[in-house]
Amino acid sequence: MAWLRLTFLVLSAFAGAAALRGEVRIERTFLPLDAAPSSFAIGLPGGVNFCFDPVRGGVSYAWRGDFIDVSPARPGPGKFINPARLHGPVVYQESGVAPLRRGDPAVAPAVVFAGYSLQDDAVEFRYTIDGVEVREEIRARADGAALVRRFRCEGAADARWWHVVAGRPPVELKRAPDGAFVLELPLARASP
Repeated sequence: MAWLRLTFLVLSAFAGAAALRGEVRIERTFLPLDAAPSSFAIGLPGGVNFCFDPVRGGVSYAWRGDFIDVSPARPGPGKFINPARLHGPVVYQESGVAPLRRGDPAVAPAVVFAGYSLQDDAVEFRYTIDGVEVREEIRARADGAALVRRFRCEGAADARWWHVVAGRPPVELKRAPDGAFVLELPLARASP
């Protein structure tokens, strides 16, 4: 059994180093901080990580540092399941239903998740908002101070789009020169 534990520790160290090295990591598991059961943990190059909830179509929180320890969520037969452990401080958090909204920011839309694809330094999620196809690319800003979310909305780019988070005023999304809507989520500095 000691060799099994040692193997797990070596693999965990290697897995955490992968995100810091420059590879995108993804894990769909039981996550902390009231994350929905179907949420994704995403590890971006440079040690910026986030929880994406496909039910609400939004980033629930972000943390800096190493990726996650999934061992509490996969303890083996007959054991209690606990959320995976984050390896770093939470530097952004939001809540609320369906944060991406088209037209009227007061009306929560229907979100239907359709999948994802990994890129070299980002992840792209695909879902619909009230039947409109959305492709959302999320990456860390080059200086690591924000998550940059780029939305491509098929057939509805002429509408006004909003980011709505509980307890904050709605923010209208700005259009980039290439036609995508862009939203930056500022990440707080981690406390020492």
